[in-house]
Amino acid sequence: MINTIINHKATYWILFLYSVVFIWWVKLQYNGVGTSEAYIFNWFYGLIGLSGGIYGIKISVKKWGGWKSIIGKGLILLSIGLLGQWFGLQVWTYYNVFAKIEVPYPSLADIGYFALIPAYTLAAWMFTHASGAKFSLRTKSGKLYALLIPLVSLTLAYAIFLKDIGFNLSNPIKLFLDIGYPLGEMLPVSIAAFTLTLSKRLLGGTMKSRIIFLIGAFFFQFLTEYAFLYTAGIETYINGGWNDLMYATSYTIMSLALIAFNDYK
Repeated sequence: MINTIINHKATYWILFLYSVVFIWWVKLQYNGVGTSEAYIFNWFYGLIGLSGGIYGIKISVKKWGGWKSIIGKGLILLSIGLLGQWFGLQVWTYYNVFAKIEVPYPSLADIGYFALIPAYTLAAWMFTHASGAKFSLRTKSGKLYALLIPLVSLTLAYAIFLKDIGFNLSNPIKLFLDIGYPLGEMLPVSIAAFTLTLSKRLLGGTMKSRIIFLIGAFFFQFLTEYAFLYTAGIETYINGGWNDLMYATSYTIMSLALIAFNDYK
């Protein structure tokens, strides 16, 4: 898997973009956090998601038959998640840089940001099938894990994010997003944990390292989203801060995970 990533030309483009992002982020910490430059910075790191999404679709079609195979479907869905994030950042940049107004909530940006949840969730389920975890559901322990992991995840989501939400039905879209973001972010990581738990003895051959890498990408994405939801909730999020570097890192990890599927070896 490592050789596949190293030998693909897309890796160098993704790492080049990330290097620029990291150097720029360090500069912002001195005099640019929260300024208009930080909004341009946010737009720029979205290029990692755009590039990863495009390469992911190309790899899915050329190597896995696109929508004709389980792995191909999973790769396309992961790519859609990255492209959705890129779209959300474009809208975010428009409001802040060109319209010079505070981004409304909900807005068109949420279409892109929220798209990651169903896309990553369905992709995680595709890779659960590909890993062989579905066969473990036939055992008692597999059924127990299938019950406990989502239950624990939903309990955590409620305790951390939802218990203080006021259920105002006057704005149903906002209410849906308020509930959907924290609950939805738990789904891919729950399925990933479920996959790792049930398939650790089944994973083998060429898929093992790739599936594990992908699970790691899901976990880092979850940590990134958790950090954003937490800082936004306590009103300490600032453009160009450490949370944006986490987003750029999560896009990079997922992009490399997609590139890892360019070969079967």
